Amino acid sequence: ILPFEVDFYKKHDYRIDYVGNPVVDAVANFREENKNDVKDKFIAENNLDNKPIIALLAGSRQQEIKDNLPAMLEAIKGFRGYQAVIAGAPGIDPDYYKEYIGSNSCKIVFGQTYRLLQYADVALVTSGTATLETALFKVPQVVCYKTPIPHIVYWAFKNILYTKYISLVNLIADRVVVQELFAKFFSVDTIREEVNKLLNDNTYRETMLADYDEVIRILGESGASQRAADIIIKKLKRGK
Repeated sequence: ILPFEVDFYKKHDYRIDYVGNPVVDAVANFREENKNDVKDKFIAENNLDNKPIIALLAGSRQQEIKDNLPAMLEAIKGFRGYQAVIAGAPGIDPDYYKEYIGSNSCKIVFGQTYRLLQYADVALVTSGTATLETALFKVPQVVCYKTPIPHIVYWAFKNILYTKYISLVNLIADRVVVQELFAKFFSVDTIREEVNKLLNDNTYRETMLADYDEVIRILGESGASQRAADIIIKKLKRGK
């Protein structure tokens, strides 16, 4: 389901069909089903302010939220013309978020991550599928991921794992499309600097959006699940 996987499997003599990514289907289906939705309705239903939105996708696990959300919230202080909205993760109690929100005037929406991305101006995203979903919604983003012993983790990442990137967006493009502020690069100041560029440097922002188009082209059109099913049926009928 990821284009860069094909060469790996072919190198080991597996017969591979790239069918596309089901996240493309999920986003396309959401847009079709919600084509009559409007931002004013989203704001009213969730008691939000009538301001541009900075979306915070701080992860799906408690440890990720604990590590990333406080720095995200601190980094966006000072962007007074914007409101921060957290995408609440399934299975996480709202009270858990309140431990880290404190006095921040920040709202949380549950079960509406796609809707939030549809109306966000910028997103701060913990690495994972969410980085790809954010790109598919054409929302400029910065990838944030705090690690313990950051300098050692970064050294291991570069010298043992031999992986260039941590975000699916950059892995698919095979180059830097979005900034990955993880390990030794993760800090309140670096996050704030990147958010400022995404909001106020129009050339920087438009370059990222154009790069998203290339990522979307590489991923292919929607219909991944149907293509996978069609291939399976053909192979079963042939008996191999």
